[in-house]
Amino acid sequence: MLNKQFFRYLHLLNEKYTKKPDYNLFRVLRSESDEVRLHSKFISDLLDPLGDHNFKEKFIKQFLKQFSDYIDFDFNENIMVDREYQNIDILIRNGKTAIVIENKIYATDQEKQLSNYYKKMVDEGYQDIKLIYLTLTGYSPEEQSIEELPHKVKDNDLILASYESDIYSWISKCIEISARNAPLREACIQYLDIINKLTNKVEDQDHMDDLKELLLIDNNLSSLPVLFDAYNEVITDLQLDLWNKIALGIEEEFGEIHSDSVTKHDNPREQVKKYVENKRNSKYLSISSEITGYDNIYLHVEQENHIYFGVYCDKGNKSQEYIDIENKTKYFKNAYRWGSMPIGLYAEPQINFKNLTPEDLKYLSKEKNRQIFADNIVNMLKDIATTLSK
Repeated sequence: MLNKQFFRYLHLLNEKYTKKPDYNLFRVLRSESDEVRLHSKFISDLLDPLGDHNFKEKFIKQFLKQFSDYIDFDFNENIMVDREYQNIDILIRNGKTAIVIENKIYATDQEKQLSNYYKKMVDEGYQDIKLIYLTLTGYSPEEQSIEELPHKVKDNDLILASYESDIYSWISKCIEISARNAPLREACIQYLDIINKLTNKVEDQDHMDDLKELLLIDNNLSSLPVLFDAYNEVITDLQLDLWNKIALGIEEEFGEIHSDSVTKHDNPREQVKKYVENKRNSKYLSISSEITGYDNIYLHVEQENHIYFGVYCDKGNKSQEYIDIENKTKYFKNAYRWGSMPIGLYAEPQINFKNLTPEDLKYLSKEKNRQIFADNIVNMLKDIATTLSK
């Protein structure tokens, strides 16, 4: 059975091997999770034979080598690498092949997104089209994004890739290749540090070896399954408390919440637990409250990986109400437009609830922080509602 000494030693190991982060230019200039302006920009430049790195095709060859079981790419033809071409994050092309890279760190899939990208490449005459869906851990795209893809494309041409494995391995190889080019090598090293933080990798092998040794002492290893269960129970309790705080704030400010809201279920805790444990059909949690003066339009809070909030239109993004709300709220800073949401914002701090870091856990463990998190969401919803009422 695990005792206090085990946890004390675990804490000492973390203190021993956790160092203050080195100066990282990526972290200074951009958010670590900025898909477009950080990750896609850096990755696409490395992939481009004409990129600023001056290593020609070495990096793209190393990248595609990882997917050689799925992609047969002719490097003898003219290679083009574009970013944000036809809204595609990264596009690699030669004479007959098009490789679409959809870069998803925290953003949600748009309706028919991958289906539309595939169709665009078909319309441009490409015969061999591959779709690389790049996420932190290699999870699958949402059905709404791929529902119109031909079955043979879903089965053979849709490739799941991850920062955790594929990008980590590739950038590690790029560091080796650029060993004699100090500025580029250091840039790759700093970028790898960003990936390690995003994916919660233990970077120091000595740290990992000490952890493995600790687990093999006495019966520590056999006690871990119960510890994992307890961890999930604690995370469920913390997230349920957070949703209860959000629901209470919305009810106090805006009145009754929708019956489909997570806190209105017969067993809200079970709904949250299914989300925590990644059970089937439990990808989202949400709370909604209908906006006074509008028909089937709601103030909406939703959790996929992150928690985001704003306005949800049942009639979709072609409705006049959607267009009106989009125009009224266009001056909100850091706002997005997602599917049926004419305005959406990420809750701050941005916490990936599917990949909680030690900093996230420390933050969520404090009841005061959970209340502040919920209050910030409700206050921003008040600002949105006030704007719509003008």
